[in-house]
Formats: sequence, structure tokens, C-alpha cells
Amino acid sequence: MLEPGKRTLYIDALRPPSDYQLSWGIGTTYSLELETLLSVPLAFSLYECKNQKEILNNSIFALDAIRRNANKLVIFCQYGQIKVSSTDSLLYSYLEDMIVEVNPSSGGVFHPKIWLLKYKNQEEVFYKYICLSRNITFDRSWDTILVLDGKPVDYEVPDNDKLIKFINFLPKIAVNKIEKNRLDIIKKISIELGKIKFNPPEDFDNQFNFHFLGIDNSDSFPISGEYRRLLIVSPFLSDSFLNRFGNIKQKYLISTQYSLDKIPDDTLKKYSRIWVLDELAEDKSEDDISRLSGLHAKLYIGENGKSVTLWNGSSNATHAGFSSQNVEALVELRGERRKVGINKFLDENSEQSAINFLKEYGKTTLDEEEKKKENLEKELEKKLEEYKTNLLKMGLRMKIKPESEESYKIIIYPGKDHFKYFNEEVKRFCYPITLQKQTNKIDVPFLWKDKIIFHKVPLLSLTSLVAFELNIKDRGISQKMEFVLNLPVEGMPERRNDKIIRAILKDTNGFIQYLRILLTENQNIFLFNHNIINYGKDDYKNQQNQIPMPLAEELIKALSRNPDKIKNIHNLIKELSKNKDIREDIIPEEFKEMWKNIWRTYKKQYGKRK
Repeated sequence: MLEPGKRTLYIDALRPPSDYQLSWGIGTTYSLELETLLSVPLAFSLYECKNQKEILNNSIFALDAIRRNANKLVIFCQYGQIKVSSTDSLLYSYLEDMIVEVNPSSGGVFHPKIWLLKYKNQEEVFYKYICLSRNITFDRSWDTILVLDGKPVDYEVPDNDKLIKFINFLPKIAVNKIEKNRLDIIKKISIELGKIKFNPPEDFDNQFNFHFLGIDNSDSFPISGEYRRLLIVSPFLSDSFLNRFGNIKQKYLISTQYSLDKIPDDTLKKYSRIWVLDELAEDKSEDDISRLSGLHAKLYIGENGKSVTLWNGSSNATHAGFSSQNVEALVELRGERRKVGINKFLDENSEQSAINFLKEYGKTTLDEEEKKKENLEKELEKKLEEYKTNLLKMGLRMKIKPESEESYKIIIYPGKDHFKYFNEEVKRFCYPITLQKQTNKIDVPFLWKDKIIFHKVPLLSLTSLVAFELNIKDRGISQKMEFVLNLPVEGMPERRNDKIIRAILKDTNGFIQYLRILLTENQNIFLFNHNIINYGKDDYKNQQNQIPMPLAEELIKALSRNPDKIKNIHNLIKELSKNKDIREDIIPEEFKEMWKNIWRTYKKQYGKRK
């Protein structure tokens, strides 16, 4: 965890132990990328792939992972902080019920980044608590991640009381109604947490503490000023925070050039050494050059004698980050200085030490023209934020109504009383994320008057996820703000997701390929052996519509060895059979005959097994 050279991939941290499957999971984040969230269910499947796009680009693999895991997850994010995706996917619809937007009443923001996960196999259960500084994004930034493994015990664990309190707090700040299945997940988590024992990573003491700021006033500022040495790692800073530690003689600071330049020299002089990330250390691959890069880690290490206390999590070194204004999550660990102290983190003799990726800070100054430009950019950004804030206060909602046999209209309207807000400087429009922006965008001011209607929307393009774009320009300087809202929706056709499955599978060959994925013991074999995934493709034209024998054998084998696979196939067939209006049936007739016998045998042997 302390060696930046050992970068833990975000998705790898979520992956279950061998032979385990996800039972339920809860995640929290400030900002959220839909493409990243779409890849999360892949972590809980058996797929192992260095490049997630390799699977995401194959819709059948992605469909399988999402159908297996999406309904087991609930994700909380700050209201108005879902990012507009640069890619399109039919599968985004599966994320809608998973995402819960929240808005703290404290006036701050929802900023914790944690995962709480339960895995199980046939005999045991296993838990993970992940506390990190990264949002649910594929940013190239430098972050920290802490993984605590947990096992069930037969006694109450008081150390988890704060964690239970945090989980129960989350639904209370939801902007919209939470889907029942997700509320059930939260309830299960809250009950089980009372008897789970989490263990810290190697080199740390068994004693550790959860900290959740911004829930109430019970969790006070966790970092005392009684240490002999203190290291602060944070991309954002405030003068008041840095001046809290006047009693500590040796203080070290790692931050960003931008943040440090805003701090008064008198404050910075109180720190023994100050570093910034060396630009040469930033990982800027061509594929991800547009993504956020640089320092994003939040880490605090205090030393006293031979002992060390370390805090890892979401709080920046700012007043908002530690004053209970924001909702934040941290884990406090303890250990020995020789194993996890400041010198270990900044060891100049270690090739993997953070010091190798840092350089000494030197103040930069802006000339008058640059200052004017920066001030104008901030002024314009503030106007966009003001517009967005008033837009969010409207409590936008959505209705979907049939318009013709195969098209619908999407109606977006205010759900709350709101005051009129106008700013002609801001150019603004919105559009469902499934539609092309340029040909489907509608001006937002219509909302101030009444409602917005999108006409002739195909069934496959219906979504509760609506993108907003705000633009402002003044004196040659432009600013843009984009975000997505997950609106509460009324009238969503039940058959939409069924049709999405059909659209992804396309035809009988796609159906057979998906069956083979569901039946195999190791899905990874398909990723690296295209002969296998293509086995049976176009066979129906050449084999007089006969089911390939290996597939029939696999079905019979699964019936005796792994009946859950038979249940999964049954659920798929039920979904595919709902749409009576679709002329071409992608399920072959000869398969239906064979399946009747398979399913009849399953019901006799296993009854209503769940």
C-alpha cells in the first residue's frame, strides 16, 4: 500500500478470491464514470483480462457479467457528479437502478470512496472493506488503496459500529426513492456487519479504527498535534488545516503545484520539506491522455517514538475535508516505525519508494495576464455552478409514454416548486445519453416554463440517464460543464431490457454462443480462443438446424454437476420469451424441445431451488 511502484489496479482490488462469487456489494464515490461502473461487474465474474475494453467491446461477455452481478450492487454518488460518457452502450440501462445519487444536508459534498463486499462459495463466506482515494473512474492519477479482509465470527464486533452507522446513514441522504432490491441489500449489510471481523494488512497492528466524518458530530478531528513527525499527502490544501500542527517540529508535505502556490509562504515555511509529483513520473498513455492524471492520494502518517499512526481515505488536507462539512471515510492504522514509518515511505535507497516519483517544490508565479485569465475562468465556472445548483433544486423527473407501435416520448419535468432562475450568459441543453447529442439536444430553459419532450424515441434508447451541458463564454474565455442525472422514471416498459438482450445476441448464433459461456467452467477460455467462441457460428445453415452435440452434452452434464447453470439458462429463456411482438425467435425450435426435457428433469430433482 505504501509503495507507489506497486500500483493496484482498481478492478483487481474488487475481484473475489478463487472459487468465490459475489453475494452483495455496496460502493460509495464522489464522481462516477458510467463506462467504469460498467466494468465493475466484470471484476466479480471469472473473466481475467488486463484490458477491460477487450471484454467491454464484446457485448456478450459484458452482458453475461452484468446479468450475473448488477442486481447485487448499489452505488452511492454525489448528486450531479455522474460524468458524460465518451462511449455508447446498450448496457448502460442495467446501471440505472444500481446508481443512487445523494446530497448531504450539511452543505458539503458526499466524498467517501469505499467498497464493502461479500463473496461466497459452497462452504464459506468472505468479506472485503476497501478504503481508497479514487472515485469510480479510470483516471490515471496516483491514488492509495487499503483492503481489509473479513471473516464472520460468532460474537459482536464493536469496532464495526461506526461502519454500521455509516451504511444506515446512506439511504437517508438519497435524492430519490431507492429501488426495493437495493434497500434489501443495505439492510442485509447492516445486519451482517455486527459479526464480521476485519483484519488489517501485513505490517500493521490488529487494532484499527473506522472514521466517517459528516454523518453527525460524534467523530471528531482524528489527527492530533502530539506527534514528533508528520507526513501529509493531499492534492488539495487549505491554510487553516496546515496550521493546525504547530506543536509538531518535523512536518513533511506532498501536494500539487497548483495547491501549494495558493498557500502563504509563512505557512509553507513551517514544513521541513515539500514535494510535488515529478511530471516525468506521470503515466500518460496515448489511450488515456485525456483522463485526470497527477496526485490524487490522501494519506497522513504520524510518528511518536517507535510507533506510527496512519490514516488513509478520502479526506483532503482542507477545512471541508476534516470539519464534518463533507461526508468522508478514513481508516486509521497503527504499526511500527521501522516497518511503515515516514522513512519507509520516503526511502531514497528503495527503487519503489515514493521519493523516486517526487521533486522538491518551487513556487511559481503568474504574470498579470495569466492572473486575469485565471480569475475570469473562476468567475465563469462559478456562474456555471450556480446554474447547475438551481437546476438540481428542481427535482427533475421523467415520464415515458408510447407514441407509436415502436417509439415513445420522453417527458422531463420539474418535480418540486422552484423559483425562476435566468442567466442568459449560459447556453444550456440536455439529451438522453442514448441519443445523439447534436440531433436530439433540447434547450434547458423550457424546463423553467413547463417541460421538455423528446419524440420518437426507440425502445432500445429509453433511459433514465439524461446528460446536461452548460457553456459560457466571456472575453474570449470559454468554460463548459457536463454531467448526467439519473432521473426517477414513470412508465418504463418492462420489455426494454429483454429487447436489449435480443439486440446484443442478435440471432440464433449469438444465443448459442451465450449458452456456451453460461455452461463453461472457465469463461476466460473464450477470451483467448476465438475458435471456441466461434464454434457453432453459422452452423445452423450448414447442419440443418441441429444443436451441436457438445452443447447438448454440456447441458446434461450441468444438470447433474452444476444445476445453478440450468437455472441461469432458464432465467435467460424467460426473458427472451417475453417479447411476443418480435417476429424472429432467436431460440431454435430443436433447442426448445430439448430444453423442455432438461427443465422438467431439473424441477423433479431440485424443485423450486433458488
